[in-house]
Amino acid sequence: MKKIPFVGLHAHSVAGSIFDALGYPQEHMDFAYENGMDALALTDHGNMNGLPHQVLHAKKMKSQGKNFKPIFGVEAYFLPSIADWKKDYEAAKEDKKKKKTLSKDVTATTVEDENASKKAVRNILNRRRHLILLAQDQQGLNNLFSLISESFSPGNYYRYPRVDFELLKKYSEGVIGASACLGGVYAGNYWENREEGTEAVLEAMRDTTRKMVDIFGDRWYGELQWNNVPEQHELNKYIIQMHKEFGISLISTSDSHYPNPDA
Repeated sequence: MKKIPFVGLHAHSVAGSIFDALGYPQEHMDFAYENGMDALALTDHGNMNGLPHQVLHAKKMKSQGKNFKPIFGVEAYFLPSIADWKKDYEAAKEDKKKKKTLSKDVTATTVEDENASKKAVRNILNRRRHLILLAQDQQGLNNLFSLISESFSPGNYYRYPRVDFELLKKYSEGVIGASACLGGVYAGNYWENREEGTEAVLEAMRDTTRKMVDIFGDRWYGELQWNNVPEQHELNKYIIQMHKEFGISLISTSDSHYPNPDA
């Protein structure tokens, strides 16, 4: 069979995805290169702590005659409106029963709970969806730095750093967006509307798409993944159908969390 060129655009390392990944960025980069890839994106949860590893190892690879491009990115935590979320958070602090459930943990360390993000989240205080953001150029990289900094600022951070449509619009120049995994923005539309039927899911996804296209233009992509989770393939069908309607391109990712099969 003919080899199909592939670049991983969704990957996690131990440098930034604590307790949710194995291997440092350089290990991921080496394995990718050894298997015919000439680039790899690192998209750790809510931060870009692996970027220095990427930069330094790419220079080392170049000195060894290996042409490899590190792609800088992040898997951000997204919700439609931080302002609306803040209202619910402040209301919870005033409610004696709800106040007891609020976390007193003020650490800026983000530990992802994959299972919690891959379902309908009833409690808005914990609600979040994943969003892949990649730097297209230097301006895009600068904007990702600004996005992440603001996501960790007081008011946007509660257990997880958050971005919303307003922040994305503010810092969208030079940034590529994709819909992520079963915990992603399209998946959120799926989990929250699946009981109402196909059209309800599609309409929610269409609404998300219109808003993302308004922000990113042709830099917005639907993300398909391939695993043994039945809901993933159902979600893929929705994404394919909906993106055909809009004429929007798709990407295929592996959402890797370890550098090689032996890790």
